[in-house]
Amino acid sequence: MLLKEIDKRKEEDIKCLKKKLELSDNEKQKYIIRQELTKLESGLRGEKETAYFIDFNLKDSENYMILHDLRFELDGLTAQIDHLLINVAVGVILVETKNTKAEVTINDDGTMLYSYPKESHNLPNPLAQSHRHALVLEEIFKKYNMKMDIMSYVVFLPDVKIKNKVLPKKFCRADTFIEDIRTNFIRSPLKILSAATKMITNNLPSTKNIENIGKILINEHKPILIDYDKKYRIKGVRTKESILDIPSKEEKIDIISKLNPKNLNKFKDIQSSKKYMGHEMLSFICINCNTIQRKGLNTFTQKEVFCKSCGN
Repeated sequence: MLLKEIDKRKEEDIKCLKKKLELSDNEKQKYIIRQELTKLESGLRGEKETAYFIDFNLKDSENYMILHDLRFELDGLTAQIDHLLINVAVGVILVETKNTKAEVTINDDGTMLYSYPKESHNLPNPLAQSHRHALVLEEIFKKYNMKMDIMSYVVFLPDVKIKNKVLPKKFCRADTFIEDIRTNFIRSPLKILSAATKMITNNLPSTKNIENIGKILINEHKPILIDYDKKYRIKGVRTKESILDIPSKEEKIDIISKLNPKNLNKFKDIQSSKKYMGHEMLSFICINCNTIQRKGLNTFTQKEVFCKSCGN
């Protein structure tokens, strides 16, 4: 059962960076934006493709709860999880997606070598990072007096070139990942015995149980929000905060329809204005003395407003 999809904000971030890249005339800034944009696009593509394979196989199963794109914060620690599965028998499965144009070599210790035509990079063991994420997840479970087995997998997109003839344990391809989980479970007598014991003692979680666990994790999700207008300021271009929103005719009618009728007889040219401290504001002109002034939308909607100059 699918409980959470990939956050839409990632698509919005990519659109914003593309616009920044288009507007910037600073080559150094454009290079930095392009690097971040490439990383975001590659990561999102990897997450989407892996999500497709997971959803295709498991979204209709009552034995699995599927959550994509989670981020947790707890006591100064953070955990960014691409995909999280909750299974009634296995427990929690964390999935780290890898998408790269490099040729990948997975070493015996789990570290990886990414080889490009002109250079190579060594990367740390992604399972070690996932295990650190599992520690954060365990602490979240403790908050709710829960305990669950947690395992981690690293999943590569099908078109990623990997030199290893046989992938190490817990390293998989996205298109065979689900089958690998099932195979690993079948080949583990301890896991089968544990699941059987829970079933016999009536301690095996129900579909409702694991759905509730999934909802708890969704409530704990804390997405990171990046203000790209502040991060990449474009010379000569005003940010959204600095631009006065001029509403369309339809928006004006919608605003006025919500206002206190008494205020409509006192003021003219009522329209949305620049936000103040995060609150929606309106600008308007006093019919009696023509003084331009501003008030909060909620105030204008719920109370009778008086002109600050003439008291009208």
